[in-house]
Amino acid sequence: MKKLLGIVVLGLLWCNVGFTKELTDTCIRKGTKLFDEKVKVVAKSSTNKKNAFLMYFGCKGDGWYWISEVGDDLDKTYEKGYSRCTQGASEYGIKKCHLFSIGDKIVYGQDAAFKTKIEEKLRKKLAKNKKSGAAGNYVHKFLLWDNAIFTKNNTTTFKKLKFNEEKNVPNITKRVVRNSNWKKKKTFRSFNFTAEYEEKILIEIFIEYEKDKKDFKKAEKDALFFAHMYGQMPSFLKTYNDKIYLHNDNEYDDGLGLWWVEYNQKEFHMNPPRIDLKPSGQHKCTSGKQYSHCAVVMAHELAHVIQQLTGVISPAKWGKARKLDKKKYASEYAKTNSKEDFAESIVAWIAVRHKSDKISKSDLAKFNEFIPNRLKLFDEMNFNMRPL
Repeated sequence: MKKLLGIVVLGLLWCNVGFTKELTDTCIRKGTKLFDEKVKVVAKSSTNKKNAFLMYFGCKGDGWYWISEVGDDLDKTYEKGYSRCTQGASEYGIKKCHLFSIGDKIVYGQDAAFKTKIEEKLRKKLAKNKKSGAAGNYVHKFLLWDNAIFTKNNTTTFKKLKFNEEKNVPNITKRVVRNSNWKKKKTFRSFNFTAEYEEKILIEIFIEYEKDKKDFKKAEKDALFFAHMYGQMPSFLKTYNDKIYLHNDNEYDDGLGLWWVEYNQKEFHMNPPRIDLKPSGQHKCTSGKQYSHCAVVMAHELAHVIQQLTGVISPAKWGKARKLDKKKYASEYAKTNSKEDFAESIVAWIAVRHKSDKISKSDLAKFNEFIPNRLKLFDEMNFNMRPL
């Protein structure tokens, strides 16, 4: 049976599985290895420590399947995690998933008292968050995570891709884990392409390859994939960006990977999670909601690019709109700082004004209630939204 890397799904869950050992010793060792290598570090992140972060695991013979789930309600997180894991595992002949860990603790096979102690502590933390109002001043915990805002079949302005040369770019930031040291640099060994779009827009795309392993066909495939996605972005976001860097050295899987913009640069960097976390493994932006997740984050990063150009967005007008919305936000992440708020808000605006059929009526009403002045500011910019 084919072995699968766990799929990280951010959402809510439930489980009615007991804690008797139903997995074989071999399966338990595999689940423990997955937890130690791929789950524990993510569970300890600042965001996940505040929430219910669970790992579900299923195993049969040599085959295995796992997911992680996060939410601000423990019972709902149990429910969704168990459901998603069993659904995914069933495709590989695995009939049952088991709750393997809560937070950074393995609970599978432990006695009921151990699991109860962890649950009680977590429930108190979640209740405290709700009581303080921390969970009530944003629309989505993870912006548009349960929505398929973009698909591969959406219209794109992408026209053609041209290979230029192999290019080593010095002093590129190396980020492999969230909140890593921004001072760490690397030589970016890449295949360099130029992507051409309608409206005379051009960008350079750099696809990183391993030092001693050059796979041009794979690099070209990745360049075409992200060039197509980039063409689905509204023109006002594409106009101010010059370069895309696709990294291949992500060392952990939180379902999203690492995306970032260098200060005052017209470029953004992508280091999405890859199958088996191998440098040349296939990235995970290819299908379903994962495609939409990556496209939403691409729009988020491009929003960072234009915010740095004060001639595009007035800092004073942005600050005023933000203040008028009285500490309400599009997402929990938007609460981080003004920059993340801007990027999340502009993505929410794109969805509300141009993809409203992809959002529930209740969420649509909530966006309009929570961030009306931010939405109004972006309305007044008369942005070129082609091809949306």
